[in-house]
Amino acid sequence: MSWLNIAANFLRDAITSSNESTEPVQEAPPPANIAEVMGLLNRHRSEIDKNFEAVVGMLNAQKARHLKAMQIQRRWNYGLTAALVLVTTLVIVVLWRR
Repeated sequence: MSWLNIAANFLRDAITSSNESTEPVQEAPPPANIAEVMGLLNRHRSEIDKNFEAVVGMLNAQKARHLKAMQIQRRWNYGLTAALVLVTTLVIVVLWRR
């Protein structure tokens, strides 16, 4: 797959994904103490971790699809090679007997 294809898939998934899990942005005054800052940082880190897990899940699914397609392609290649060897052998036998 090309990078443009991957980018288009990410963009399409981002556009079509539902925003049910996102929380509405709340306008709040800046935090007054370190505990509030740490709380904001921890929430931000958890959102980033969740987003990374989603990206990793999509990449793993894409890798699984790619590996399955490669297995199917390999089977076809073996089958076509066997058929080519068989036909070549038959042609040689037929021409040899003439």
